[in-house]
Amino acid sequence: MNKFDINVLLAGFSKGQKQLLIDILAPLAINLHHCDPDLPFDLMSKIHVVLIGTQNIEADLSKLPFALEQTLPLESQTFDIAPDFDFDFDALEGERESTPKTLENLIIELNKISPYALIYLLAPAENILSLSETQQSQYRDFIIFPVNNVFLKKRLLRIVFDLQEKFVQLIKKRRLRKRLEGSDLESAQLKGNLKQSSKKITDSNDHLIRLLSNQVLARMGQRASGRNQQLNLLLVEIAQACDFSEDEIQDLTNAWHLRNIGKMGFSDKLLNTPYIQLSILEQRQFNLHPTLSHAAMMIVRPLDKAAKIVLQHKEYIDGSGYPNGLMAAKILRSTQVLTVINDYTELVAGRYSNRSFSTVEALAYLENYATEKYNDDIVNLLIKILPQLSKAGKGMHDLRVNSRDLKPGMQLTRDLICDQGILLLSEGLSLDRNSIERIQEMELNLNEQFTLFIKKT
Repeated sequence: MNKFDINVLLAGFSKGQKQLLIDILAPLAINLHHCDPDLPFDLMSKIHVVLIGTQNIEADLSKLPFALEQTLPLESQTFDIAPDFDFDFDALEGERESTPKTLENLIIELNKISPYALIYLLAPAENILSLSETQQSQYRDFIIFPVNNVFLKKRLLRIVFDLQEKFVQLIKKRRLRKRLEGSDLESAQLKGNLKQSSKKITDSNDHLIRLLSNQVLARMGQRASGRNQQLNLLLVEIAQACDFSEDEIQDLTNAWHLRNIGKMGFSDKLLNTPYIQLSILEQRQFNLHPTLSHAAMMIVRPLDKAAKIVLQHKEYIDGSGYPNGLMAAKILRSTQVLTVINDYTELVAGRYSNRSFSTVEALAYLENYATEKYNDDIVNLLIKILPQLSKAGKGMHDLRVNSRDLKPGMQLTRDLICDQGILLLSEGLSLDRNSIERIQEMELNLNEQFTLFIKKT
């Protein structure tokens, strides 16, 4: 403890009283001050303990670095001198004391300058008892003075030691607070770094999943295109409409991209033949793909939840699905979303039936089976959201027509490819009378009846 950590001010004591107090307090780790003319004003704000007596108070106060209201002195009073005091109080006889008003002013000024100072009044018992409640409230405590110097020493030492202990605790608290603030700052920095690292890992995982998804598409004879991006957006829009959390949407999106990874080892015939045209044995082999996809994804721990969604994505709420024939109550809601979007995609792409469905036909198919195989609410969301995305240019919503039904102003939503695999017209083409005539002419030349998909308005 530094000696100058505690400042004690003595005021209102005779020379003999002051010397007694100095003898008691000087050995302690404190800094003693007296009401001297050279007492710096700024030191007054750093006073921790004030010991006030009633001798020569006016003379002492006149030396303080602030002005006090001058008041008339009271009548002199006689003190009972303790027999064991080792200094002479005879010189005090006849001295006049200051008024309580003068003491009040001193305390008021001290409270202004050093509001946390502990102020003790050292006075005869009769003086202490004569104080009003207001006057008593100005002091921390009272010490009968003059009194046995052994008792006085114990009392003063207790005051200083208690204050020193409070200082020690305060310093500990400040150090602890500073340490905690440093820890909070360090923790915040660590959290920020972890968040950035987590985002980088998540972004890297997303890129790897997309890369793997593109490889699966290529194996299945498809290519990454804007159509895939539209389906990704459709999935997210429906998931948000179902009030899924960000984590749930992320798991569902991962499941969407990797749902067909179990088909990577299938033969070309299994991949390129519509499901309903496969033999019973081939269908059984094909039905293993959710289990195979689940096993492949389980190797990567962050994909655990997505893997469970993929495992169930061919289960139907009526129990007619595979691989486990689960009923609605045991199928995850996120899985039910993936089931609807996946089957919609299979119908539109022509991987289920022997022909590609228009989006209108696919929606009608899902709606007709809604009460048996699919979740009604999710199917209704698909029927609602798909046209909205199409109008905004972010989705495909089309009709299936023959060439004789074509009219100027219609827009192709899919490439027109003949039976020989030749691209005749590209998607997005707006038809006019000449292009319609060319299409009908190509049908005659190729001896083929075209099926075209035009945007539903």
